[in-house]
Amino acid sequence: MPPLFSIFAIITSLYMKQIFVCVLVLFSFVLNSCAKPEDVEKRVNEMYSNVFTEYLKPDFSPARMSVNFDSLYFSEDFYRLDSQIGDIENQLGGPVVHDADDWICAQDYGKDLSAKVNSVKMRGNKKALVSVIIHNCGHDFEQNLTVVYERGNWFIDDMFDGTRRQRIIDELKRLKQEGIEPRIK
Repeated sequence: MPPLFSIFAIITSLYMKQIFVCVLVLFSFVLNSCAKPEDVEKRVNEMYSNVFTEYLKPDFSPARMSVNFDSLYFSEDFYRLDSQIGDIENQLGGPVVHDADDWICAQDYGKDLSAKVNSVKMRGNKKALVSVIIHNCGHDFEQNLTVVYERGNWFIDDMFDGTRRQRIIDELKRLKQEGIEPRIK
């Protein structure tokens, strides 16, 4: 019969190997799940490419758009807020917040419409600030977005230099005080 000490050493060695393997697996999982700026850049470029491809179709009309890009590319919370203010704008018959198209930051667009991510600044693993250069009607301008990671992908959570979300919230509060509320909850 082997001495008790050697049995204890063998068992301890086996447990240490299992613990080491578990730590390696967890470490590799954490490394692979870290947010990468290039993933955010790819996603935002893809969003704008899909939106602008639709806008540049010869028969495009915002009133007859076949795809709701806001629902596809806005975070759940931002989409809810944007839909609520949009509902109130429909009730009132005019803009409260949406005085320009969210995607092009303008009311009109030309056939030269394009966009490209200029920079991505990560704010942890689930949030990033993204600068997008939009080219429209011969001019370049910057659209700053806040994007968040949810539902397994990156979604826009704020636009217009980080002011759209707060402007919607402020207007919803003001309108509620006037007795005007969205039908969308």
